[in-house]
Amino acid sequence: MRTFAIAAAIVLAWPVAAPAQRRDQLVELGRDLALLQEEVRLMNKTQNERLAQMEELLKAMQEQIAAANRSLAVLDSGLKKRLEESMVKPLSGVTGKVDTLSQDFGYIRETLVEVNSRLAKVDQRIADLENTIRMMQAPPAPPAAPAGGPPPGVSAKSLYDDALRDKMGGNFDLALQQFTNYLAWFGGTELAPNAQYYIGEIHYNQKRFEDAVAAFDRVLEAYPNNSKTNDARLMKARALMELGNRAEAEQELRALIKTAPNSDAARRARVELQKLTAAPPARKR
Repeated sequence: MRTFAIAAAIVLAWPVAAPAQRRDQLVELGRDLALLQEEVRLMNKTQNERLAQMEELLKAMQEQIAAANRSLAVLDSGLKKRLEESMVKPLSGVTGKVDTLSQDFGYIRETLVEVNSRLAKVDQRIADLENTIRMMQAPPAPPAAPAGGPPPGVSAKSLYDDALRDKMGGNFDLALQQFTNYLAWFGGTELAPNAQYYIGEIHYNQKRFEDAVAAFDRVLEAYPNNSKTNDARLMKARALMELGNRAEAEQELRALIKTAPNSDAARRARVELQKLTAAPPARKR
């Protein structure tokens, strides 16, 4: 704009000036124009340099931004990896352990249910076995004796002798009734333990082994220090063997040998115990 104004001033002043003056003015105007052109060139150069500097600065800023983005990308990847290692993997392991523990707990619960069921069955079997043992150990109810006392003319000695004679003669049912009557009428006499023992022998001979065990138990309980006590224990062991109760039979034989080691019953008990331990277990009847 300034160059245009100077040129316009030259044109307007040109017709009125003298030739020499005009020449000087033209020289001066040329210098001014040259100065203006140099000033414009310098201004353009300065602007170009500033633009170049701004471009360089912008480029540097773009590179810094790109570097920052790359750093952020690396940082984000590192954070994801660390998060996965510190949280995801451990949580995955914990989840697996929880699943395993749940399965183990379920197995333990099922096992406990099965164990409880088996224990209930074992308890029931023990209760049944106790009832059976109680019934075996209970003395059998003796045949009912005639009401009142003995008939006239029947003494303790005569009744005992008759019962023993009938037993020796094989009249077991009659002998059983007579020994039973003897215990009912003369239970406090000296021969009462013998009568009770012979009742057990009659049951044994008639193969009523459970009744025999109960009768011999009655001897052991009611007359523990009698001459028939050792024989009753030996016969009880034999009856138990007939019932297939080998363990209890062995227990009775060992008890007899321990309590009366020098008795004749103990000598026979040793022989039978030796046979019992050497023989295979017998089947229960």
